[in-house]
Amino acid sequence: MRYLVLSDIHGGSEELKQALHFFNKFNCDFLILLGDLLNHGPRNKLPASYDPMIVGDILNQYKDKVISIRGNCDSEVDGMVFDFPCNAAYGYIVLLTDKGLKKVFLTHGHLHKIETKEQISKLGLNPGDIVLSGHTHVSGIFHKDSGVININPGSISIPKGGTQKGFALISENAIELYDLNGNLLNSYNFKE
Repeated sequence: MRYLVLSDIHGGSEELKQALHFFNKFNCDFLILLGDLLNHGPRNKLPASYDPMIVGDILNQYKDKVISIRGNCDSEVDGMVFDFPCNAAYGYIVLLTDKGLKKVFLTHGHLHKIETKEQISKLGLNPGDIVLSGHTHVSGIFHKDSGVININPGSISIPKGGTQKGFALISENAIELYDLNGNLLNSYNFKE
């Protein structure tokens, strides 16, 4: 199974089109959305291609392949635009890797703390598990003191912290971070 992971679209329709090009290029089976799909929020600049209705129309074309998590800028009424469920606060996927099963916790990143072993235990996580999150708009692979690996694909429309517009790809062997031009930026190999 292959998953394209997007976060913090914030209504950027052209950036979404550019990112979804890689869904087919990488032969993805599912599209994981980590929240903040339509609205830009009061602390973010308006994306140049801001058009939430077009974003809704585009994402609805993938409705049978979407796994979606709600972000802090997503409201209940946003869900009325989509033909797929999008109001879950978190979720899990389990990957079959060369090293066995790997649990991946999906969250936007604003509700759940993952800094200590006690915090991850409350989420049903153990050291070595993966947390996919967005929210900060800063892409990267972060090894937390709790023992989890936090992977953030960044934002496709409003990147922060000097990072580029980007997304993640989950393949059979790794989670890779790419910019919107398809350049590999970083990767986490499941054999690590």
